[in-house]
Amino acid sequence: MAAFLARQALEVIVDERCTDLGAPAAWASMRTKLAVLRSLDDEEAADSAAIAWNRLSSACHVHAFELQPSAAEVQHLCGLVASLLRVPDALES
Repeated sequence: MAAFLARQALEVIVDERCTDLGAPAAWASMRTKLAVLRSLDDEEAADSAAIAWNRLSSACHVHAFELQPSAAEVQHLCGLVASLLRVPDALES
């Protein structure tokens, strides 16, 4: 359940970041949105978002012949998503 919730949170974070960068693309696929971030945003943040998306997607679609992700792995991915949260300027001071 944590992987599903983290993936949904990541989708919201990426949508908001694309909008902040002047490239709103609510209609686009996540792969496209991640490419926008890669082009317009901080490279490290874009890479973290892509890694989190890919691993969370794998965790959400486990097949019978695959091992489920460990609790530690899901916890790490949740932390990666949390690290992508940006504090509004008004709250930073």
